[in-house]
Amino acid sequence: MSSPTTRATAIASMLSTALGVPLDDGDQEAVRTEPSDTGLRISAPVPASLSEAVRLDVLAFLMQTADRFGHSVQHNGTSVIWAEIETAAEGAPP
Repeated sequence: MSSPTTRATAIASMLSTALGVPLDDGDQEAVRTEPSDTGLRISAPVPASLSEAVRLDVLAFLMQTADRFGHSVQHNGTSVIWAEIETAAEGAPP
């Protein structure tokens, strides 16, 4: 199995390509990778014009690669897709 960093990099690259947004450059409209208490969280804004075919491809990739993922929709209509990769060793206490 790939390392957590390798998996996070693969997810970030795929989201950047599929969604047409840049990789993390300090911009809120970019794919961002941030550490959390238990792993790495990758998030990206979802364009309103995203096709259903691309949406399904992204979900299929995340199902195979991420430990958890989701899609958050804000009240203003913007949305963000996110994925998490655990970095803690299996069986280790939290």
